[in-house]
Amino acid sequence: MGNLHRRRGKREKERTRRQRRAAAKVTQRHRTAQAAAQSETKGSASDPVRGSAPLVIDPARHWHIARLLPRMGERATKELAKAEVTVFQPRTDRVIVIRGRRVVHSAQLLPRTIFIGVRDEVHLDEARQQQGVAEIVSRLEEEGGPEGNVSGMVLRPARLDPEALQRFADAVAKGEIVAPMGVSEGANVVVLTGPFASFPAVVEKILPGDRLKLGVSIFGRCTPIELGLAEVRLV
Repeated sequence: MGNLHRRRGKREKERTRRQRRAAAKVTQRHRTAQAAAQSETKGSASDPVRGSAPLVIDPARHWHIARLLPRMGERATKELAKAEVTVFQPRTDRVIVIRGRRVVHSAQLLPRTIFIGVRDEVHLDEARQQQGVAEIVSRLEEEGGPEGNVSGMVLRPARLDPEALQRFADAVAKGEIVAPMGVSEGANVVVLTGPFASFPAVVEKILPGDRLKLGVSIFGRCTPIELGLAEVRLV
């Protein structure tokens, strides 16, 4: 009787082990499929880095240029947003490579300068008084008044043409599509790691996930290998 219970116990344990192994295989296949899908959607070294969509300039608003106090840009934009002022702060992007990986570095295109959209002159005065705003850019205009008065020049806030500002916003957004880094098919590189270190090679194909298919010349024959972007150096 005792032997029968032991055999049944062993069969149960073996059945449990088989079920665990089968579940582990299914999980591993699922993870592999996920990794492959992510690698396909991640892009490669030749892909451009796309910036933000262009701002739609509201033609019903009055658009002006505001200068900000040093180190107060973030605070000023928050305060202006609270005051229901539309803010357009053009930025520029560039790609830098850190340890073989692309990093998009974003910076203000016009330091301490933003474009603001207000409802009217009263709203403009409210925007001027927000914390962090140094001034509204102005220009000299001839002072108007009753006929016969002595004419003179006065400073008035410079008002921008919404259509021209929209064209500028579109151009900035287009410029934010950062050009790919200098790896391209046919480029000459030097292998930095592995058994082919210091060997010259040619980039045959750029693969997803910042991987490169290379052709390494060994004793006059081209040997195909696959390496990561960080494992080669452009020459």
